[in-house]
Amino acid sequence: MPDPYLRPAAGAVAGPDEITELCSRLRDPDCPSRGTVRLGDWELEYRRPRALATSLELLFRDGVYDVDGLARPAVVVDGGAWLGLSALRFRARFPEARILAFEPDPELFEVLKGNLERNGAGDVEAHNVALADREGALEFLATGDDAGSLRVRSRGGRLTTVPARPLSAYLPSSVSLLKLNVEGSEWDVVNELGGRLAQVDQVLIEYHGFGELPQTLHRILGRLHEHGFTYIISHFNERNRACVPPLRLAADFRYFLLIYARRLGTTD
Repeated sequence: MPDPYLRPAAGAVAGPDEITELCSRLRDPDCPSRGTVRLGDWELEYRRPRALATSLELLFRDGVYDVDGLARPAVVVDGGAWLGLSALRFRARFPEARILAFEPDPELFEVLKGNLERNGAGDVEAHNVALADREGALEFLATGDDAGSLRVRSRGGRLTTVPARPLSAYLPSSVSLLKLNVEGSEWDVVNELGGRLAQVDQVLIEYHGFGELPQTLHRILGRLHEHGFTYIISHFNERNRACVPPLRLAADFRYFLLIYARRLGTTD
């Protein structure tokens, strides 16, 4: 019987030593705030070099978004694609997959498109919209790094207006992997999907626990449970200090969690 899952392609984009050396250069105080770098055979345009270094380590060294396989037909939805790094990672691992990428910041969207096109991933379906629970023009905090948000206002940046649409307007009949990194809008996107979450095989959600936002982790996990998902949660990053003991909570708490879920046929 044919394997219902598409397995990852062999090989790595770059070795750990190359990633370490590049990230060291990006964290150097003299590193330009924008420019281009090489990672393996890729040429990557960037903004905010320290944010780029952290993302490179998480995605390409630690493999935080690396799943074992994609249910066929392989479809990946990448919500919050920033500079296109996650989409490039998905394309490298699953060359046959259809990938839909969403990035609301208009300036960063142009960088994303360039990074995809020059690195052999021009077939990724890129959308310059914010994923939200409604359609319209919404105020967005553009920070230049990977922390732009519809919800957060306590960071530096500039407010701009971006087009927003619900994910259900784009969702194919079946999705192999839904990845969300939407800076506080996780529940809005998941809740808007409603029963269409049942069309998704695997889920990766970066949950943003910020003191200025309502807590919605319990709602997200409850919705995943309702639709038969088994989930695990990781703090996934040693710089995520609020999740490393000794644990403390104050009114201005700030932490990040990675939720990974898939439907395993388990019961209560």
